Amino acid sequence: MANCDFRIKFDPKTETQRDLIKRILYVLYIKRLKNNKPAVTFISADSGEGKSWAALSLQEILCELQGINFLQYMDAVNVYHPGEYGEKIDNLLYNQSIKEVNLICVHEARELVKAKNWQQFLAQAIADVNAMSRGIKRLCFFIISQFIRDITVDVRYTLNYYIKVSRPLGHKARLYFYVLWKDDRNLDKPMLKKRKLRGVIELPDGTQQFIKPMYFELDKPSKEVLEIFEKHDFEAKSKILKGKLKKLMKSINKDLDIEGQTIEKLIDFYSETPE
Repeated sequence: MANCDFRIKFDPKTETQRDLIKRILYVLYIKRLKNNKPAVTFISADSGEGKSWAALSLQEILCELQGINFLQYMDAVNVYHPGEYGEKIDNLLYNQSIKEVNLICVHEARELVKAKNWQQFLAQAIADVNAMSRGIKRLCFFIISQFIRDITVDVRYTLNYYIKVSRPLGHKARLYFYVLWKDDRNLDKPMLKKRKLRGVIELPDGTQQFIKPMYFELDKPSKEVLEIFEKHDFEAKSKILKGKLKKLMKSINKDLDIEGQTIEKLIDFYSETPE
């Protein structure tokens, strides 16, 4: 009982599964921030399993629990590519008009930047957030990427939670929630380990139940949230992709200039050999 991650009251006769999830998330994140502790979460899944949707749903719930209009601040707390991070984290920390907003989410951009740069960016971002949680402003930080190895080993030790997302056909997204802990019994070879979430539910009659949720099943984000996300995500990542394409075309044109009649040779070749 002493090593539980949450302890909440719940009435299964009058309350829903969503109510139960909200109570648990309140303890894991908001209560943790109020106790001046960091709350850094890595969200992992294969492409198409719903990582971003899961992160948005979590943000919606955490804002709802704090009486914050998520739609109003959604763009301010979601980093669609690394180039936006500096401006958005600065705004989040020092803009008094959003002082009540205490979360930030970095969406996967591994396919847009080199692996080494992606690792360096995540390492610096996590270090920033951990420092700010103790100083300027306590923040709940979500990192989205396909693999835990997208962040370096030393940075992994600063994570508090690990979420694996799966979306079986015909079902809602399932969030397998783990708590990360450090096994330092062997001081020469300390290891980072994960375990299932566990806690206690107190029922109306005073009895207590120890539970280890297998997964959280969440509805997809609201239509308004998805529309804003998809628009801004596309715009932000398109800028990087267009820049890459321009560099590629410059490189191709340079090669063509060097080769002289390359295009003419290709035309002749395919004209003479239609097969």
